[in-house]
Amino acid sequence: MTEKTILQQVIPYCKTLKVLYVEDHKESRLASTPLFEDIFGKVVTADNGKEGLSAYIDEESNTGCYFDLVITDIQMPQINGIHMIESIYRINPEQKTIILSAYQNEEYLVPLINLNVNGFIKKPLMLDEIFSQLYKIFQKELGGKVYLFAENYRYDAENKRLFNADQEVMLTQNETKLLDLLLNNPQQYFSIEQIFDHLFFDNPLKDFSSHSIHGILKRFKSKLPDNFIINNKTLGYKINESLQENQ
Repeated sequence: MTEKTILQQVIPYCKTLKVLYVEDHKESRLASTPLFEDIFGKVVTADNGKEGLSAYIDEESNTGCYFDLVITDIQMPQINGIHMIESIYRINPEQKTIILSAYQNEEYLVPLINLNVNGFIKKPLMLDEIFSQLYKIFQKELGGKVYLFAENYRYDAENKRLFNADQEVMLTQNETKLLDLLLNNPQQYFSIEQIFDHLFFDNPLKDFSSHSIHGILKRFKSKLPDNFIINNKTLGYKINESLQENQ
């Protein structure tokens, strides 16, 4: 796979990720944080391993979800990167992690390898190395398609999650079905009857109601960019392809 293809897949996906970045060196943290904020949807920073572990626990407590990725230095005061990751793995064995280090010291690398951390990136940070590691780590997840819309909207079709910048837009089950239908058929108009049949195909006894479909469409459109859904009185509804930045 070419580098261009990798970038085309990994960049949109990374915009859906929530990341914890732990670095005790202030200058490095201040320099790297804007870079990570450009790559990822949300970045939370911590000054050392103790603060990082606390931020990790607080995130799950406040949102009900863990970070998608933890990026951390090794040598830090109070709790170093190794011990922090050990603690995180006890909380969430599936957590994905990347280690940042300017050193290749066996004293640190062997324990990290034994911990099965997901990736290593050398300092100073290089974009091509970052994206290469991210592609390897999230290759399975990248099998799904990510759609980009105007106004910083992104839809992760594999996991059925819609984002506006770093905020998730909560969709109902019917709204998710409708979005999948329209995105998979971008040039096709769908009538009210066709939309009803698609949403309720598994409930053949449900009576048709144009009023209920118009209600679903109204609420659905309010969660999307302006003019994302085109309405033709004769043909029905379709997406506005000009508002899709990439597919």
